[in-house]
Amino acid sequence: MHATRRVLAHLAAPAAAALLATLGAAPTASATPSQATAEVCDYICVDGVRAATHTGYDRVVFDLGEGPLPTVEATHSTSSGYDTPGGEPKNLVTPGSSYLFLSLKGAGDGDFTTTNPRVESFNLPTVKASQFLFDTDAILGFSPATDFGITLDGSVSRYNVFTLTQPNRVVVDIYR
Repeated sequence: MHATRRVLAHLAAPAAAALLATLGAAPTASATPSQATAEVCDYICVDGVRAATHTGYDRVVFDLGEGPLPTVEATHSTSSGYDTPGGEPKNLVTPGSSYLFLSLKGAGDGDFTTTNPRVESFNLPTVKASQFLFDTDAILGFSPATDFGITLDGSVSRYNVFTLTQPNRVVVDIYR
């Protein structure tokens, strides 16, 4: 019986000492959890782009942050060429049969190019890719805007561009 008590004492004593040391120790300051750095834009931020196919059309969605919705100018073209704000001619990198160029007026790219690929490929019936082109950010006398190109392949009968809230987004439906 004395042997059993000695074994238990040898096992329990270190655990009890550790517990008492912990309880008696002075409290220490704990590190506060790091908070995600909030994205800052002078205007509403473009946070990401995604796409999906539906019966009769493909949909491209530009997810936006908080703030007033941008106005969107869209142009459909058979050429992949566009001009940068400095007047330099460039082409979309993904080839297609036609292209849709979008200018989101009153929107900034925020950290878009660091958190998203500049070119996002999609394997949809009509939409093949989206490409971040540039952000004017009120430079060179331009209105602040973020521009994108969408590469299309196949026939496009029409397209519809609109904005939605809760959450904020720009939606582009491209009909086959």
